[in-house]
Amino acid sequence: MDTNTAMTGDFFYGWDLLFKTIRAEVNKKSDVLIALVHFLLTKHYNFRCVGIGDDKTLSEEDVGSELLPDNWNDDDTKYSLRYTHEKVLYLLIGHITEEDLLLNLLDINTKKVSNICIDPENLVAAVKGNISTLMPTASEIVDRFRKELLDPVFTGKSREVTTQTSTEPQRSNGADPLRIGEPRRGGSFMPGGYEPRPFGFPDIGRGDLDPLGRGGPGNLFSFPSRPGMPGNGMPLPRFDPFGPEPNIPNRGPNPDHMRPPNWDNDYYM
Repeated sequence: MDTNTAMTGDFFYGWDLLFKTIRAEVNKKSDVLIALVHFLLTKHYNFRCVGIGDDKTLSEEDVGSELLPDNWNDDDTKYSLRYTHEKVLYLLIGHITEEDLLLNLLDINTKKVSNICIDPENLVAAVKGNISTLMPTASEIVDRFRKELLDPVFTGKSREVTTQTSTEPQRSNGADPLRIGEPRRGGSFMPGGYEPRPFGFPDIGRGDLDPLGRGGPGNLFSFPSRPGMPGNGMPLPRFDPFGPEPNIPNRGPNPDHMRPPNWDNDYYM
């Protein structure tokens, strides 16, 4: 869909009526952009304008309207508009500089504030005419208003979004949401294959030290039947690097018990 088709579609339906009510008051290009923000807030975000100024209090009489209030653009350097949404007050403040229009939207309750800086001279082609004549890139301007000015502050949804249903993403891996730490992983030596580890070392003994059992096998382990490797798939004795293992049958003399050659315990001879 091209820009002109989009601007004459349903999204901008109601713009002509709004602009007709303020056409006699519009005298500068920044007025057109403020009117577009107002249109977006009132039609697509369900806001209601409750007047001008920067008063941060909301009374019961502030019911709001979809129209721009009287004197909304009387100040040549600043805009101050007040809006309400579900009894929450928002302030739209605009500052006019030599070349730019700086807009801020403030949520009075949460104190969230957003800002956007735009160039009226480049975005607005005229101050009279239909929306295609006023802003040839109106759709792109609306997109910027949404992303940079409205969405960072307003936590609600626009009318287009609320018609959609959202579902929680399904877990595709079947992971336990209460599990702590990394997923369980097998040891380095697995039946029918070999899983490499950093530096080429297996995870021998790590399982005995991990109370959650996330590591590899314990000290009692077996090797698969592979050429050149002992065990032939049978469990091997415990691996204990700190000393000899006593009471293991069919084992030769313990080398720790053998005296060195010519050993004598008399150091003074």
